[in-house]
Amino acid sequence: MGVTLATCYFLAYQGILAHVIAYHEQHHLFLFSMNDLLHQLHTAGLLGCLTDCFIQFFYYPALGSLLLALLLTACYFLTRYLLFRLSGKEDVLYLAVLPSLALFFYTMSADHELTRVVGGIGFLACAALLLALWRTHAPLLPFCAKLHLPWAGKGRYLLTVLLLCGYAVGGYGYFISHYNPKEGIMLKAEQHVKHREWHAVLDYTERYLQGGKTNQLMAYFRSLALFHTGQLLYRLFDYPATLGVKTLYMPWNSNSRESEYGHFVYEELGYINEAQRWEFEAMVVWGETAPHLLNLARYNIVNHRPKVAQRFLNRLKLSLFYRQHALELERKLESGRVDGLRNALADTEEIPARFSNVLNLGPELEYLCDNDPKNKMAFEYLMCYLLLSNNIQRFADNIYRIRQFSYPSLPPVFEEALYIYRLKVGEEAFRQLGFELSAATHERFERYYALLKAGKSEALRQQFGNSYWFYMNYFSPYGNKAINN
Repeated sequence: MGVTLATCYFLAYQGILAHVIAYHEQHHLFLFSMNDLLHQLHTAGLLGCLTDCFIQFFYYPALGSLLLALLLTACYFLTRYLLFRLSGKEDVLYLAVLPSLALFFYTMSADHELTRVVGGIGFLACAALLLALWRTHAPLLPFCAKLHLPWAGKGRYLLTVLLLCGYAVGGYGYFISHYNPKEGIMLKAEQHVKHREWHAVLDYTERYLQGGKTNQLMAYFRSLALFHTGQLLYRLFDYPATLGVKTLYMPWNSNSRESEYGHFVYEELGYINEAQRWEFEAMVVWGETAPHLLNLARYNIVNHRPKVAQRFLNRLKLSLFYRQHALELERKLESGRVDGLRNALADTEEIPARFSNVLNLGPELEYLCDNDPKNKMAFEYLMCYLLLSNNIQRFADNIYRIRQFSYPSLPPVFEEALYIYRLKVGEEAFRQLGFELSAATHERFERYYALLKAGKSEALRQQFGNSYWFYMNYFSPYGNKAINN
Protein backbone atom coordinates (compact mmCIF):
# COMPACT_ATOMS: atom_id res chain seq x y z
CA MET A 1 0.00 0.00 0.00
CA GLY A 2 2.79 2.42 0.90
CA VAL A 3 4.51 1.96 -2.47
CA THR A 4 1.21 2.45 -4.29
CA LEU A 5 0.45 5.67 -2.44
CA ALA A 6 3.95 7.08 -2.94
CA THR A 7 3.84 6.29 -6.66
CA CYS A 8 0.41 7.86 -7.16
CA TYR A 9 1.37 10.98 -5.23
CA PHE A 10 4.65 11.36 -7.10
CA LEU A 11 2.98 11.02 -10.51
CA ALA A 12 0.31 13.53 -9.52
CA TYR A 13 2.87 16.14 -8.44
CA GLN A 14 4.91 15.54 -11.56
CA GLY A 15 1.84 15.76 -13.76
CA ILE A 16 -1.46 17.45 -13.12
CA LEU A 17 -0.29 19.14 -9.89
CA ALA A 18 3.16 20.18 -11.12
CA HIS A 19 2.17 23.82 -10.79
CA VAL A 20 1.69 23.36 -7.03
CA ILE A 21 5.32 22.34 -6.56
CA ALA A 22 6.56 25.30 -8.62
CA TYR A 23 4.28 27.79 -6.89
CA HIS A 24 5.42 26.88 -3.38
CA GLU A 25 9.08 26.92 -4.41
CA GLN A 26 8.70 30.42 -5.80
CA HIS A 27 7.04 31.73 -2.62
CA HIS A 28 9.41 30.36 0.01
CA LEU A 29 13.12 30.87 0.56
CA PHE A 30 15.22 29.34 3.32
CA LEU A 31 18.40 31.23 4.19
CA PHE A 32 21.31 29.62 6.04
CA SER A 33 21.99 32.43 8.45
CA MET A 34 21.65 32.51 12.22
CA ASN A 35 20.04 35.94 12.15
CA ASP A 36 17.53 34.83 9.52
CA LEU A 37 16.84 31.63 11.40
CA LEU A 38 16.13 33.50 14.63
CA HIS A 39 13.95 36.00 12.77
CA GLN A 40 12.02 33.19 11.10
CA LEU A 41 11.51 31.42 14.41
CA HIS A 42 10.24 34.65 15.91
CA THR A 43 7.83 35.52 13.09
CA ALA A 44 6.70 32.14 11.72
CA GLY A 45 7.63 29.77 14.51
CA LEU A 46 9.40 26.44 14.34
CA LEU A 47 6.76 24.99 12.02
CA GLY A 48 7.14 27.79 9.47
CA CYS A 49 10.91 27.43 9.60
CA LEU A 50 10.73 23.68 8.99
CA THR A 51 8.29 24.19 6.14
CA ASP A 52 10.59 26.67 4.38
CA CYS A 53 13.52 24.31 4.86
CA PHE A 54 11.49 21.48 3.31
CA ILE A 55 10.18 23.54 0.38
CA GLN A 56 13.63 24.74 -0.68
CA PHE A 57 14.18 21.28 -2.22
CA PHE A 58 11.29 21.96 -4.61
CA TYR A 59 13.87 23.86 -6.66
CA TYR A 60 14.20 20.54 -8.48
CA PRO A 61 10.58 19.61 -9.31
CA ALA A 62 11.23 15.86 -9.40
CA LEU A 63 12.97 15.96 -6.02
CA GLY A 64 10.21 18.13 -4.57
CA SER A 65 7.52 15.78 -5.89
CA LEU A 66 9.34 12.78 -4.44
CA LEU A 67 9.84 14.38 -1.02
CA LEU A 68 6.22 15.51 -0.75
CA ALA A 69 5.03 12.08 -1.89
CA LEU A 70 7.22 10.39 0.73
CA LEU A 71 5.98 12.79 3.40
CA LEU A 72 2.36 11.93 2.66
CA THR A 73 3.22 8.23 2.54
CA ALA A 74 4.91 8.57 5.93
CA CYS A 75 1.57 9.86 7.18
CA TYR A 76 0.01 6.54 6.20
CA PHE A 77 2.65 4.45 7.98
CA LEU A 78 2.56 6.60 11.11
CA THR A 79 -1.22 6.43 11.30
CA ARG A 80 -1.17 2.67 10.80
CA TYR A 81 1.36 2.29 13.60
CA LEU A 82 -0.70 4.47 15.93
CA LEU A 83 -3.85 2.49 15.18
CA PHE A 84 -2.01 -0.74 15.94
CA ARG A 85 -0.65 0.54 19.26
CA LEU A 86 -4.05 1.87 20.26
CA SER A 87 -6.10 -1.16 19.26
CA GLY A 88 -3.65 -4.04 19.23
CA LYS A 89 -4.98 -5.07 15.81
CA GLU A 90 -3.82 -4.74 12.25
CA ASP A 91 -5.56 -2.08 10.18
CA VAL A 92 -7.60 -4.46 8.03
CA LEU A 93 -9.98 -1.63 7.11
CA TYR A 94 -7.06 0.50 5.87
CA LEU A 95 -8.28 3.46 7.86
CA ALA A 96 -4.69 4.77 7.91
CA VAL A 97 -5.10 5.71 4.25
CA LEU A 98 -7.67 8.39 5.07
CA PRO A 99 -5.42 10.99 6.82
CA SER A 100 -2.84 10.64 4.06
CA LEU A 101 -5.47 11.17 1.38
CA ALA A 102 -6.93 14.11 3.29
CA LEU A 103 -3.55 15.85 3.36
CA PHE A 104 -3.01 15.10 -0.33
CA PHE A 105 -6.36 16.64 -1.23
CA TYR A 106 -5.45 19.66 0.89
CA THR A 107 -2.32 20.24 -1.23
CA MET A 108 -4.35 20.33 -4.46
CA SER A 109 -4.74 24.10 -4.18
CA ALA A 110 -1.62 26.23 -4.40
CA ASP A 111 -3.20 28.68 -1.96
CA HIS A 112 -3.05 26.08 0.83
CA GLU A 113 0.12 26.44 2.86
CA LEU A 114 2.17 23.30 3.42
CA THR A 115 2.69 24.20 7.08
CA ARG A 116 -0.42 22.18 7.91
CA VAL A 117 0.98 19.15 6.11
CA VAL A 118 4.37 19.41 7.80
CA GLY A 119 2.73 20.15 11.14
CA GLY A 120 0.24 17.29 10.89
CA ILE A 121 2.88 14.73 10.04
CA GLY A 122 5.17 16.16 12.72
CA PHE A 123 2.39 15.64 15.26
CA LEU A 124 1.90 12.03 14.13
CA ALA A 125 5.64 11.41 14.31
CA CYS A 126 5.83 12.74 17.88
CA ALA A 127 2.84 10.63 18.91
CA ALA A 128 4.37 7.52 17.34
CA LEU A 129 7.69 8.19 19.07
CA LEU A 130 6.00 8.54 22.46
CA LEU A 131 4.12 5.28 21.96
CA ALA A 132 7.29 3.54 20.81
CA LEU A 133 8.96 4.59 24.07
CA TRP A 134 6.00 3.38 26.10
CA ARG A 135 7.05 0.46 28.28
CA THR A 136 4.15 -1.84 27.60
CA HIS A 137 3.15 -3.16 24.20
CA ALA A 138 -0.41 -3.86 25.31
CA PRO A 139 -3.11 -1.94 23.42
CA LEU A 140 -4.00 1.38 25.03
CA LEU A 141 -7.65 0.78 24.20
CA PRO A 142 -8.16 -2.79 25.51
CA PHE A 143 -11.79 -2.97 24.44
CA CYS A 144 -10.64 -2.79 20.81
CA ALA A 145 -8.84 -6.11 21.24
CA LYS A 146 -12.15 -7.81 21.93
CA LEU A 147 -13.64 -6.65 18.66
CA HIS A 148 -13.67 -9.29 15.96
CA LEU A 149 -14.60 -8.85 12.34
CA PRO A 150 -16.97 -11.55 11.07
CA TRP A 151 -14.83 -12.08 8.00
CA ALA A 152 -11.94 -14.48 7.81
CA GLY A 153 -9.96 -16.16 5.07
CA LYS A 154 -11.33 -15.31 1.64
CA GLY A 155 -13.88 -12.99 3.19
CA ARG A 156 -11.12 -10.83 4.58
CA TYR A 157 -9.41 -10.57 1.22
CA LEU A 158 -12.71 -9.68 -0.42
CA LEU A 159 -13.28 -6.99 2.20
CA THR A 160 -9.80 -5.60 1.57
CA VAL A 161 -10.37 -5.45 -2.19
CA LEU A 162 -13.74 -3.78 -1.77
CA LEU A 163 -12.37 -1.21 0.65
CA LEU A 164 -9.38 -0.36 -1.52
CA CYS A 165 -11.60 -0.04 -4.58
CA GLY A 166 -13.92 2.18 -2.59
CA TYR A 167 -11.07 4.39 -1.45
CA ALA A 168 -9.73 4.59 -5.00
CA VAL A 169 -13.08 5.45 -6.59
CA GLY A 170 -14.03 7.87 -3.82
CA GLY A 171 -10.64 9.56 -3.90
CA TYR A 172 -10.71 9.88 -7.67
CA GLY A 173 -14.21 11.31 -7.56
CA TYR A 174 -13.24 13.82 -4.90
CA PHE A 175 -10.13 14.83 -6.85
CA ILE A 176 -12.06 15.39 -10.08
CA SER A 177 -14.84 17.34 -8.40
CA HIS A 178 -12.50 19.60 -6.41
CA TYR A 179 -9.59 20.04 -8.80
CA ASN A 180 -9.47 23.53 -10.31
CA PRO A 181 -7.99 23.28 -13.82
CA LYS A 182 -8.10 27.07 -14.26
CA GLU A 183 -5.65 27.52 -11.39
CA GLY A 184 -3.24 25.08 -13.00
CA ILE A 185 -3.47 26.84 -16.36
CA MET A 186 -2.83 30.26 -14.82
CA LEU A 187 0.15 29.14 -12.77
CA LYS A 188 1.68 27.23 -15.68
CA ALA A 189 1.23 30.26 -17.92
CA GLU A 190 3.04 32.38 -15.33
CA GLN A 191 5.92 29.89 -15.20
CA HIS A 192 6.32 30.11 -18.98
CA VAL A 193 6.21 33.92 -18.86
CA LYS A 194 9.09 33.88 -16.37
CA HIS A 195 11.08 31.66 -18.72
CA ARG A 196 10.05 33.74 -21.76
CA GLU A 197 8.56 30.69 -23.47
CA TRP A 198 6.04 32.72 -25.42
CA HIS A 199 4.49 30.03 -27.60
CA ALA A 200 3.73 28.01 -24.49
CA VAL A 201 2.24 31.12 -22.85
CA LEU A 202 0.01 31.58 -25.87
CA ASP A 203 -1.08 27.96 -25.68
CA TYR A 204 -2.04 28.09 -22.00
CA THR A 205 -3.77 31.47 -22.14
CA GLU A 206 -5.85 30.40 -25.10
CA ARG A 207 -6.83 27.22 -23.29
CA TYR A 208 -8.23 29.41 -20.56
CA LEU A 209 -9.94 31.98 -22.77
CA GLN A 210 -11.47 29.35 -25.06
CA GLY A 211 -13.76 28.44 -22.18
CA GLY A 212 -15.52 31.77 -22.66
CA LYS A 213 -14.27 33.25 -19.39
CA THR A 214 -12.62 36.63 -19.02
CA ASN A 215 -9.56 36.87 -16.81
CA GLN A 216 -7.30 39.92 -16.65
CA LEU A 217 -4.16 37.96 -15.84
CA MET A 218 -4.68 35.63 -18.81
CA ALA A 219 -5.46 38.54 -21.15
CA TYR A 220 -2.36 40.34 -19.87
CA PHE A 221 -0.10 37.31 -20.40
CA ARG A 222 -1.64 36.66 -23.80
CA SER A 223 -0.86 40.20 -24.97
CA LEU A 224 2.79 39.73 -23.99
CA ALA A 225 2.92 36.42 -25.84
CA LEU A 226 1.23 37.87 -28.92
CA PHE A 227 3.77 40.65 -29.16
CA HIS A 228 6.77 38.37 -28.76
CA THR A 229 5.43 36.00 -31.42
CA GLY A 230 4.76 38.90 -33.80
CA GLN A 231 0.96 38.59 -33.68
CA LEU A 232 -0.26 41.38 -31.38
CA LEU A 233 -1.51 43.68 -34.15
CA TYR A 234 -3.14 40.79 -36.00
CA ARG A 235 -4.81 38.79 -33.22
CA LEU A 236 -5.63 41.39 -30.57
CA PHE A 237 -9.37 40.89 -31.02
CA ASP A 238 -9.47 37.12 -31.48
CA TYR A 239 -11.23 36.97 -28.09
CA PRO A 240 -13.67 39.57 -26.76
CA ALA A 241 -11.54 42.34 -25.25
CA THR A 242 -14.21 43.28 -22.71
CA LEU A 243 -11.54 44.51 -20.29
CA GLY A 244 -10.54 47.31 -22.63
CA VAL A 245 -7.06 48.68 -22.00
CA LYS A 246 -6.62 46.31 -19.05
CA THR A 247 -6.06 43.62 -21.67
CA LEU A 248 -2.53 45.02 -21.97
CA TYR A 249 -1.42 45.72 -18.40
CA MET A 250 -2.36 45.69 -14.74
CA PRO A 251 -3.00 49.11 -13.17
CA TRP A 252 -1.82 49.54 -9.61
CA ASN A 253 -4.74 48.65 -7.32
CA SER A 254 -2.79 48.00 -4.10
CA ASN A 255 -3.81 44.36 -4.53
CA SER A 256 -1.39 41.93 -2.86
CA ARG A 257 -2.07 39.18 -5.39
CA GLU A 258 -1.66 41.43 -8.43
CA SER A 259 1.59 42.90 -7.11
CA GLU A 260 3.46 39.82 -8.34
CA TYR A 261 2.58 40.31 -11.99
CA GLY A 262 2.75 44.00 -12.86
CA HIS A 263 6.50 44.07 -13.48
CA PHE A 264 6.42 41.76 -16.51
CA VAL A 265 5.16 44.30 -19.05
CA TYR A 266 7.50 47.05 -17.81
CA GLU A 267 10.51 44.74 -17.93
CA GLU A 268 9.70 43.76 -21.51
CA LEU A 269 9.17 47.40 -22.46
CA GLY A 270 12.54 48.32 -20.96
CA TYR A 271 10.92 50.61 -18.39
CA ILE A 272 13.18 49.32 -15.62
CA ASN A 273 12.38 51.87 -12.92
CA GLU A 274 8.70 50.99 -13.01
CA ALA A 275 9.43 47.25 -13.11
CA GLN A 276 11.60 47.73 -10.03
CA ARG A 277 8.80 49.56 -8.22
CA TRP A 278 6.39 46.68 -8.84
CA GLU A 279 8.93 44.10 -7.69
CA PHE A 280 9.75 45.99 -4.53
CA GLU A 281 6.05 46.26 -3.69
CA ALA A 282 5.72 42.52 -4.32
CA MET A 283 8.64 41.79 -2.00
CA VAL A 284 6.97 43.85 0.74
CA VAL A 285 3.87 41.65 0.37
CA TRP A 286 5.45 38.23 -0.16
CA GLY A 287 8.78 38.59 1.57
CA GLU A 288 12.29 37.92 0.33
CA THR A 289 11.64 35.16 -2.14
CA ALA A 290 14.07 34.18 -4.87
CA PRO A 291 12.18 35.69 -7.85
CA HIS A 292 11.90 39.10 -6.19
CA LEU A 293 15.51 39.19 -5.02
CA LEU A 294 16.79 38.10 -8.43
CA ASN A 295 14.73 40.67 -10.31
CA LEU A 296 15.62 43.50 -7.97
CA ALA A 297 19.30 42.61 -8.37
CA ARG A 298 18.96 42.50 -12.17
CA TYR A 299 17.17 45.83 -12.35
CA ASN A 300 19.72 47.58 -10.17
CA ILE A 301 22.58 46.16 -12.23
CA VAL A 302 21.23 47.64 -15.48
CA ASN A 303 20.44 50.88 -13.64
CA HIS A 304 24.15 51.00 -12.65
CA ARG A 305 23.53 50.69 -8.93
CA PRO A 306 25.95 47.86 -8.15
CA LYS A 307 25.98 48.40 -4.39
CA VAL A 308 22.19 48.15 -4.18
CA ALA A 309 22.22 45.05 -6.40
CA GLN A 310 24.91 43.52 -4.20
CA ARG A 311 22.65 43.73 -1.15
CA PHE A 312 20.01 41.58 -2.87
CA LEU A 313 22.64 39.16 -4.14
CA ASN A 314 24.10 38.79 -0.65
CA ARG A 315 20.71 37.56 0.51
CA LEU A 316 20.53 35.00 -2.28
CA LYS A 317 24.04 33.75 -1.52
CA LEU A 318 22.74 32.53 1.83
CA SER A 319 20.39 30.06 0.11
CA LEU A 320 21.18 26.52 -0.93
CA PHE A 321 20.12 26.52 -4.57
CA TYR A 322 20.18 30.18 -5.60
CA ARG A 323 23.74 30.87 -4.55
CA GLN A 324 25.02 30.04 -8.04
CA HIS A 325 22.50 32.41 -9.63
CA ALA A 326 23.72 35.15 -7.31
CA LEU A 327 27.36 34.50 -8.17
CA GLU A 328 26.59 34.66 -11.90
CA LEU A 329 24.88 38.03 -11.51
CA GLU A 330 27.67 39.24 -9.25
CA ARG A 331 30.09 38.94 -12.16
CA LYS A 332 27.94 41.42 -14.11
CA LEU A 333 27.81 44.13 -11.47
CA GLU A 334 30.43 46.37 -13.00
CA SER A 335 29.41 45.87 -16.63
CA GLY A 336 25.83 46.99 -15.97
CA ARG A 337 24.53 44.44 -18.46
CA VAL A 338 22.18 41.53 -17.89
CA ASP A 339 21.16 39.08 -20.60
CA GLY A 340 17.62 39.67 -21.84
CA LEU A 341 17.27 43.00 -20.03
CA ARG A 342 17.44 46.48 -21.54
CA ASN A 343 16.92 49.88 -20.00
CA ALA A 344 15.09 51.81 -22.71
CA LEU A 345 15.48 55.09 -20.83
CA ALA A 346 19.16 54.73 -19.93
CA ASP A 347 20.14 57.85 -21.89
CA THR A 348 17.12 59.93 -20.88
CA GLU A 349 17.73 62.74 -18.41
CA GLU A 350 14.81 63.12 -16.05
CA ILE A 351 15.50 66.50 -14.48
CA PRO A 352 13.35 67.43 -12.71
CA ALA A 353 12.28 63.92 -11.70
CA ARG A 354 9.36 62.42 -13.60
CA PHE A 355 6.80 60.33 -11.76
CA SER A 356 5.16 57.37 -13.47
CA ASN A 357 1.43 57.11 -13.90
CA VAL A 358 0.69 53.91 -11.98
CA LEU A 359 -2.97 53.77 -13.06
CA ASN A 360 -2.73 54.56 -16.75
CA LEU A 361 -0.22 52.94 -19.08
CA GLY A 362 -0.96 55.28 -22.00
CA PRO A 363 1.19 58.26 -20.93
CA GLU A 364 4.07 55.92 -20.10
CA LEU A 365 3.92 54.35 -23.54
CA GLU A 366 3.99 57.77 -25.23
CA TYR A 367 6.92 58.74 -23.04
CA LEU A 368 8.78 55.59 -24.09
CA CYS A 369 8.01 56.15 -27.76
CA ASP A 370 9.24 59.76 -27.57
CA ASN A 371 12.51 58.83 -25.85
CA ASP A 372 13.11 55.45 -27.50
CA PRO A 373 11.43 55.77 -30.92
CA LYS A 374 12.62 52.38 -32.15
CA ASN A 375 11.05 50.55 -29.22
CA LYS A 376 8.68 48.35 -31.21
CA MET A 377 6.88 46.97 -28.19
CA ALA A 378 6.19 50.46 -26.84
CA PHE A 379 4.80 51.46 -30.25
CA GLU A 380 2.55 48.44 -30.65
CA TYR A 381 1.30 48.67 -27.07
CA LEU A 382 0.62 52.40 -27.46
CA MET A 383 -1.40 51.89 -30.63
CA CYS A 384 -3.31 48.96 -29.12
CA TYR A 385 -3.94 51.02 -26.00
CA LEU A 386 -5.43 53.83 -28.08
CA LEU A 387 -7.56 51.38 -30.07
CA LEU A 388 -8.85 49.65 -26.95
CA SER A 389 -9.71 53.00 -25.35
CA ASN A 390 -11.69 54.12 -28.48
CA ASN A 391 -9.33 57.07 -28.83
CA ILE A 392 -9.33 57.27 -32.62
CA GLN A 393 -8.02 60.84 -32.76
CA ARG A 394 -4.89 60.12 -30.75
CA PHE A 395 -4.44 56.89 -32.69
CA ALA A 396 -4.36 58.89 -35.91
CA ASP A 397 -2.03 61.43 -34.33
CA ASN A 398 0.47 58.66 -33.53
CA ILE A 399 0.19 56.55 -36.67
CA TYR A 400 3.26 58.29 -38.12
CA ARG A 401 5.43 56.33 -35.68
CA ILE A 402 4.90 53.19 -37.75
CA ARG A 403 7.44 54.49 -40.27
CA GLN A 404 10.19 53.63 -37.78
CA PHE A 405 9.46 49.95 -38.40
CA SER A 406 9.33 47.66 -41.40
CA TYR A 407 5.76 46.36 -41.51
CA PRO A 408 4.90 44.95 -44.96
CA SER A 409 1.60 46.89 -44.86
CA LEU A 410 -0.74 48.49 -42.39
CA PRO A 411 -2.17 45.81 -40.08
CA PRO A 412 -5.91 45.24 -40.72
CA VAL A 413 -6.97 46.68 -37.34
CA PHE A 414 -5.02 49.86 -38.12
CA GLU A 415 -6.85 50.26 -41.44
CA GLU A 416 -10.17 49.60 -39.71
CA ALA A 417 -9.46 52.32 -37.15
CA LEU A 418 -8.30 54.74 -39.85
CA TYR A 419 -11.48 54.03 -41.82
CA ILE A 420 -13.49 55.24 -38.83
CA TYR A 421 -11.21 58.25 -38.54
CA ARG A 422 -11.76 59.12 -42.21
CA LEU A 423 -15.53 58.93 -41.78
CA LYS A 424 -15.29 61.42 -38.91
CA VAL A 425 -12.85 63.99 -40.26
CA GLY A 426 -13.42 63.72 -43.99
CA GLU A 427 -11.24 62.78 -46.92
CA GLU A 428 -9.11 65.92 -46.98
CA ALA A 429 -8.07 65.76 -43.32
CA PHE A 430 -7.45 62.03 -43.64
CA ARG A 431 -5.07 62.49 -46.58
CA GLN A 432 -2.85 64.68 -44.42
CA LEU A 433 -1.83 61.56 -42.52
CA GLY A 434 -0.08 60.28 -45.63
CA PHE A 435 -1.66 56.81 -45.61
CA GLU A 436 -3.97 55.03 -48.03
CA LEU A 437 -6.61 52.45 -47.21
CA SER A 438 -6.73 49.26 -49.27
CA ALA A 439 -9.66 48.37 -51.50
CA ALA A 440 -10.15 45.24 -49.40
CA THR A 441 -10.81 47.37 -46.31
CA HIS A 442 -13.42 49.40 -48.21
CA GLU A 443 -15.14 46.23 -49.38
CA ARG A 444 -15.05 44.68 -45.89
CA PHE A 445 -16.63 47.76 -44.32
CA GLU A 446 -19.43 47.71 -46.91
CA ARG A 447 -20.25 44.12 -45.94
CA TYR A 448 -19.91 44.91 -42.23
CA TYR A 449 -22.23 47.91 -42.44
CA ALA A 450 -24.81 45.99 -44.46
CA LEU A 451 -24.96 43.22 -41.85
CA LEU A 452 -25.07 45.80 -39.04
CA LYS A 453 -28.03 47.63 -40.61
CA ALA A 454 -29.82 44.33 -41.15
CA GLY A 455 -29.36 43.46 -37.48
CA LYS A 456 -27.61 40.18 -38.27
CA SER A 457 -25.42 40.08 -35.16
CA GLU A 458 -24.55 36.38 -35.45
CA ALA A 459 -23.34 36.80 -39.04
CA LEU A 460 -21.37 39.86 -37.90
CA ARG A 461 -19.72 37.85 -35.14
CA GLN A 462 -18.77 35.02 -37.47
CA GLN A 463 -17.36 37.24 -40.23
CA PHE A 464 -16.05 40.23 -38.28
CA GLY A 465 -15.69 39.06 -34.67
CA ASN A 466 -11.94 39.80 -34.69
CA SER A 467 -12.28 43.24 -36.25
CA TYR A 468 -11.92 46.61 -34.56
CA TRP A 469 -15.36 47.61 -35.78
CA PHE A 470 -16.99 44.71 -33.98
CA TYR A 471 -15.05 45.52 -30.81
CA MET A 472 -16.28 49.11 -30.78
CA ASN A 473 -19.88 48.17 -31.43
CA TYR A 474 -20.21 45.22 -29.04
CA PHE A 475 -17.36 44.82 -26.54
CA SER A 476 -15.71 48.13 -25.73
CA PRO A 477 -16.30 49.04 -22.06
CA TYR A 478 -16.06 52.72 -23.08
CA GLY A 479 -19.13 52.74 -25.30
CA ASN A 480 -19.55 52.35 -29.04
CA LYS A 481 -18.43 55.85 -30.02
CA ALA A 482 -14.98 57.02 -31.03
CA ILE A 483 -13.27 59.38 -28.61
CA ASN A 484 -11.83 62.45 -30.30
CA ASN A 485 -9.39 63.86 -27.75
